[in-house]
Amino acid sequence: MLESRQRSQFLKEFLEEIEERAAKTGVYLIPFLEKMLLFMERDIEPDILIPPYIDTQKKIAVNAYSFDESQSVLDMYVAYYNFDQNENDLLSINMTTLVDLANQAKRFITNAKSLAQTIDHSLQAQELALLISEKYSDIDEVNIFVLTNMFYNTNKPIELSIPGIETVNVQVWDLDRILQMILAEQGIQTIHIDFERDLGQTFEMMYIPSTQREENKTFFSCYVGYLPAELLAKAYNQWGSKLVERNVRSFLQAKGGTNKGILKTLKDPDERRMFVSYNNGISSVAHSGDIEKIQEGINLYRINGLTGWQIVNGGQTTASIHQAYKSGVDLTDVYVQAKLTILHIEASEEKDQQLLEDEMVSNISKYANTQNKINNSDLLANSRFMSDLEKFSRDTWIPAKDGRRAESKWYFERARGQYAVDLNRRKRGKEQNDFKKQYPSKKVITKVNLAKHFMSCEGFPHVSSKGGEEAFKRFMEHNKQYWKYEKDQNDDIIPLSEVTQEVYQQLIARTIINFHVTNIVESMGLQGYRANVIYYTTAMLMHIYGARVGLLDVWNRQAMSDKWDEVIRIIAEKSLFYLRDSAGDRNVTQWAKQEACWVQFKEEYTKQLSNII
Repeated sequence: MLESRQRSQFLKEFLEEIEERAAKTGVYLIPFLEKMLLFMERDIEPDILIPPYIDTQKKIAVNAYSFDESQSVLDMYVAYYNFDQNENDLLSINMTTLVDLANQAKRFITNAKSLAQTIDHSLQAQELALLISEKYSDIDEVNIFVLTNMFYNTNKPIELSIPGIETVNVQVWDLDRILQMILAEQGIQTIHIDFERDLGQTFEMMYIPSTQREENKTFFSCYVGYLPAELLAKAYNQWGSKLVERNVRSFLQAKGGTNKGILKTLKDPDERRMFVSYNNGISSVAHSGDIEKIQEGINLYRINGLTGWQIVNGGQTTASIHQAYKSGVDLTDVYVQAKLTILHIEASEEKDQQLLEDEMVSNISKYANTQNKINNSDLLANSRFMSDLEKFSRDTWIPAKDGRRAESKWYFERARGQYAVDLNRRKRGKEQNDFKKQYPSKKVITKVNLAKHFMSCEGFPHVSSKGGEEAFKRFMEHNKQYWKYEKDQNDDIIPLSEVTQEVYQQLIARTIINFHVTNIVESMGLQGYRANVIYYTTAMLMHIYGARVGLLDVWNRQAMSDKWDEVIRIIAEKSLFYLRDSAGDRNVTQWAKQEACWVQFKEEYTKQLSNII
């Protein structure tokens, strides 16, 4: 468990941000959900139901959902926000309450057919009920996410079953999980595993000799060998997602052909012993370890314990083995080939310790993977483009007004939770207050949101509607000149283009525009499809009036002129009407993700909306 002071400080900052955002609208659940979803980074961004569906009498509730038709996976989200939570008491939540919450989402699924007939057709919840009732027989997997601002101290797994659904997973996202993820992203991993004490057995590996001489310090030590599958399953059972936070696939369930194949092999007694031959194993890293040589003259070392152990490739294998273990499969004679890299990275003047570590972990993830394809966008957080944007955000002051001295900057998060970690590295009191004055929490921007804001401003609201993963991938494609290289006549590698301060300022300006549109849309109290309306409104505004808005003018003012407020309201109303009307019998959110939806919107409404101002 993380230390109380660390948890308390994180909770204080977390709650203050939610309070600040809720003060504008009087609604807490939406900013809470949005904050939590930033850390979760699902491949398909969920649709937040506005209003949420809650039936206290029948104990049914759902706050958000997504459906991956290609994988036949339904994600359901239910949120529990305790207003009594505070940094002094650190309120916890028990397993019974969490099971009740998970069951509320389950009941929505099992009652979807009747709910489709009784829920008001103008609500998003009715669309969800229709989707589930129509696709029920096709759904292979359901993930129920319980999100809470409390602490689930026991961290015991929650198991549910749903009639007719092959796989049901329940995941609890409490504040400890978010904080642990932040620390893992930043290379500050506090878990120490004593394998004999915690799991009942150790394992042996061979040391790979370094090619460098002893006097030259290396960045890592590498060991190879194999792990008992049961040990790996027990480790995942006890620490769960904490072992795979740096796995680029963030794999948590056994889905997809490869993973079902792993399970099939493990369940077959004849093939089980061949697992080590069939499977490509895992790659892992750690900060340090209790490692001893077994016998002189033999290259064999016993791994007694590891600090900061992370599986950076092989999360799919790990989760599938765990699922087999939980279902009673005998793993006695099953082994997993493994590679362990102990990182020895120290900070220097040239490169930050965390950047070096992230680059190494990213490369291990990239080159070790041979089973499921990894999109390069999963690994681009450490590209020079992202690093340059981070540097500009630390160096570029926000223009001051009325001739006053500049006092604050935008804070670009290259990694999840970077702001919280940066804040907590300072002493409480004056140091932290000075940091927050220089980098206000309301001016923190993540790489995922930066991407969605860019894509909507540039006329791709359908891409932003698909969520952070797709938006970030397309964002990097549109800006590839800032992170790709070419070779000159001397065969030296040179960048295609340099990131300039103006490039950075224009990116932030697009965020300011999106924030402004969001505030207007939220003040209108529109029912449903909030994210899609914001993206389509922003895209149409910039499509028609972009030249008059002016990105550099927005940066210099750090705001949009209020003359655009009524224009935004009109476009927002048209956007919501268009999305609902043009969808017909289709799911509105799925329709909003198609390029045809945006093309049709432009064709039908550009002329009508061109003379508002």
